[in-house]
Amino acid sequence: MDVLKKMGKEAMTKVTGTELEKKIAEACSNKPWGASTTMLSEIAQSTYDYQEYPVVMAQMWKRVHESAKNWRVVYKALTLLEYLLRNGSERSVEDARDHLYQIRTLCDFQFTEPGSGVDQGINVREKARHVIDLLNDRERLREEREKARANRGKFGGVSSQKMQGFGSGASAAGGGGGGGG
Repeated sequence: MDVLKKMGKEAMTKVTGTELEKKIAEACSNKPWGASTTMLSEIAQSTYDYQEYPVVMAQMWKRVHESAKNWRVVYKALTLLEYLLRNGSERSVEDARDHLYQIRTLCDFQFTEPGSGVDQGINVREKARHVIDLLNDRERLREEREKARANRGKFGGVSSQKMQGFGSGASAAGGGGGGGG
């Protein structure tokens, strides 16, 4: 019976996605409001996990490359990327640098709202420029990451100790397990 439950759960996950994938989809939805800081923080925390990191980045890049009519999804994916640059693993910063060309192409993003004629592409263009500026200014990015790390301990939600580990350099949290032989 457990085998059937497991198979059912796996089939459901393939259809609806994992909890992490659902969270990223919600954070980058086409809805007119943004993702909560708590949600962004949970996604950023996932970049420190060896198995979840590639899921976060793949899902985010998929949304960055959405069509122009889904400009809100692209904008929110860039907002998530910007949050990851400050709060995600160091590996997510390296990954963003590897995708700098794709981000640069968004500086020419075009979408005008049919009917109203409102240029919604400007939101994506400005966010892309902001992300590029942050990636190109290594000193500012380092300062922003340090500030974010310091603030994580001050506010509720995600502790700075939970953010240690994969991609974070030396662990201030102390290691796990002991050195017994």
